[in-house]
Amino acid sequence: MSSHSHHSSENDRESIKSLLKQLTHDFQSLSHRQLQHEAQLKERDVHFALIEEELKMVRERDKYNKSRKSFHASNSRGDDSFGEQSLRINEFYQPPIRRGRKERTKEVRVDLPYFHGKENVEAYLDWGMKVEQLFACHRVSEERKVPLATLSFQGNAMH
Repeated sequence: MSSHSHHSSENDRESIKSLLKQLTHDFQSLSHRQLQHEAQLKERDVHFALIEEELKMVRERDKYNKSRKSFHASNSRGDDSFGEQSLRINEFYQPPIRRGRKERTKEVRVDLPYFHGKENVEAYLDWGMKVEQLFACHRVSEERKVPLATLSFQGNAMH
């Protein structure tokens, strides 16, 4: 019986070693999965923080654009027959601030491109941008902008 008990106790040791090995493997596997899960949660938190920051910037940009639109809307003159997408003064071109120059005492002659009044929005926007650039370049006063621009109307634009 002693050989049988010796053989049995050796089997028990092998079983215990095997169980310990399996438990260690299972524990390591569980720990590894838990670490992966925690890493995924951290990655989501970082991603969420980035999205929140981007949303904050979009809201600030939207707020800035709305304040500019309301400023331009309150300063615009005349009938706005083209709606929200109409050309507004200085909306497309911002001339650089020049310092150290004396103000001009007389305004120079400005030759503007003709506008024929066709129903092509792109042509109107291109014309308007070019006119604004010329006004800024020649430092045309606000009082002269509308009369000068209407002088360049041709054909359907005059009606």
